[in-house]
Amino acid sequence: MISRRWFLTSCAAVLAAPLVASAQRIDTWAAHTGLLDLSRDWQRYPGSSPGPLKTPPIVIMEQGRPVLRLETDHESVAIWRPVQIDSAAARRLAWEWRVLKLPEGGDVRVPTRNDQAARVMVLFEGMKAIINVWDTTAPAGTVVRPETFEPLDRVFMVIRSGRSLAGHWLRERREVYQDYRRQFGETPRRVKAVGLESHSDDVAGQSKVEFGVIGFERP
Repeated sequence: MISRRWFLTSCAAVLAAPLVASAQRIDTWAAHTGLLDLSRDWQRYPGSSPGPLKTPPIVIMEQGRPVLRLETDHESVAIWRPVQIDSAAARRLAWEWRVLKLPEGGDVRVPTRNDQAARVMVLFEGMKAIINVWDTTAPAGTVVRPETFEPLDRVFMVIRSGRSLAGHWLRERREVYQDYRRQFGETPRRVKAVGLESHSDDVAGQSKVEFGVIGFERP
């Protein structure tokens, strides 16, 4: 049996290592702590409710390094950073996240309960997006492509699920170039934005997540 101490030590070692062959960093947390400026690099999604968020995105110090915290209460927060990245040259996205509160009853497979504590979206030219999520209920490996007539063609991919690893920092790596080819059946165009989200409005609950380093890596 793996001990809790060994697990936490291993997580700390992983997060201490830098991103491998980083092609482009997306996070900007090292610039400052405090409320995230949503008028510069990061912005709220177009079409977001114009009203103020109950808890605005904030950069805090965690284990001696700055991280971004998103927190919701019967609402959603979604921010993005516009970029221009050659998807063929930077095929892998790596990020760190720690979920602190999962929205009770959230399930990516059910439109009326499609809330997750954390989403990492990669938006491609052509209005197609791969959305990596930490879901409350749907098992890891679940893939959902909503049949809607919205301008944005989205695919949700469950990377983590449930509470077993909640509270721990984890580093993920996804071959988003290959994910796109498998899901959309075509060669991806340039990446035009990366988004971070947390949702609890559908289930009328709460959510909380923190993000560390985020960046694209060369193959």
